[in-house]
Amino acid sequence: GGSPTDFDGDGRDDVVAFTHGASADAYVATSTGSSFAGTSVKWHDWFALSGETPLTADVNGDGRDDAIVFTHGTTADVHVALSTGTSFAASTKWHDWFAPGTEVPAVGDVNGDGRDDIITFTHDTNADVYVALSTGTSFTGTAVKWHDYFSIPGEYPAIGDVNGDGMDDIITFTQGPATAADVIVALSTGTSFGPPQKWHDLFAVGTEQPRVADINGDGRDDI
Repeated sequence: GGSPTDFDGDGRDDVVAFTHGASADAYVATSTGSSFAGTSVKWHDWFALSGETPLTADVNGDGRDDAIVFTHGTTADVHVALSTGTSFAASTKWHDWFAPGTEVPAVGDVNGDGRDDIITFTHDTNADVYVALSTGTSFTGTAVKWHDYFSIPGEYPAIGDVNGDGMDDIITFTQGPATAADVIVALSTGTSFGPPQKWHDLFAVGTEQPRVADINGDGRDDI
C-alpha cells in the first residue's frame, strides 16, 4: 500500500524511481511544496535488482526516509541504504533471512520507538505475519511471528497506524465481490498484532487498488 518518502527530512514526501534492470539506479525528485524539483537526481547507482522489492522508511529514526530492498529468492537478504539528505549511502545488509520466495514484505514502526521495522506476510495457507525490529543499525536476528492467520492469498495486505497510538497496525483488504469486500485490522500491542477486527464491510472491491495514508492529518491512517 505504499511507503513513506521524505528523503530530505523537510516534512514533505518526495518521489523516487527504482529502475531495476541492468543499471539498478535510484532517482529522487524532492518536493518543494508546489512541485517536484527539476530533473530527478541519481541517489544510488546499484540498488534493487530486477525481481527484488524496494521500499522506503526511516529505519534509523533520524527523520529521513531510507531505501530498503528485499532480495527474496534463496538468500532472502534485506539491504538498507541510509539517506544522507541528498543521496542514499552505500547499502549494507541489515538482515540475512526475511521475506523469502513470494512473501509480501512491508515496513512500519510496529513498536512505536521511532524507527521503522520490517514485516512480512507469508500470504499462503498458513497466513503468518513475521516482524524483525529495527535497532537503528540492523533488523533483529530471527524474525518473530506476530500473527498466525492474517491476509490469505487473494487479499491485499497493508500497514498503517489506524488508531493513532504511534504503533503501526496490519490491514488486509479481502478484495472480494461487493458482498465480501471487507477491510480487516489487527492492532499492534507493541509485541504482537491482536485479534482481527472488521473495520469496513464494502471497500476496494475486486481489482480496485487500495492505499493507506493519513488523509485528514489527525494522526490516524485512513483507507
